[in-house]
Amino acid sequence: MPIAGVVVITDKQKTDKVLDMLTKMENVSTYGVHKENHIIVVLEGENTEELEAMTSRINADIPGVLGVFPTYVTFEDESEE
Repeated sequence: MPIAGVVVITDKQKTDKVLDMLTKMENVSTYGVHKENHIIVVLEGENTEELEAMTSRINADIPGVLGVFPTYVTFEDESEE
């Protein structure tokens, strides 16, 4: 199962709402806010395409998101199959 750590950068005035929406998403874990508008997030998917789709959805569908920036991606299990 691929896992990605990302930083979701938000409009500072909308950080709390973005954080709330992220916590309601499946296969998304949040780990707090850094520097007022950087939300630390871990995404899990069945394959890398699913991770890419989740990232795109977060970026496009959640008002106040300025960008989603990967910090690490591991897909060790996927490459073994």
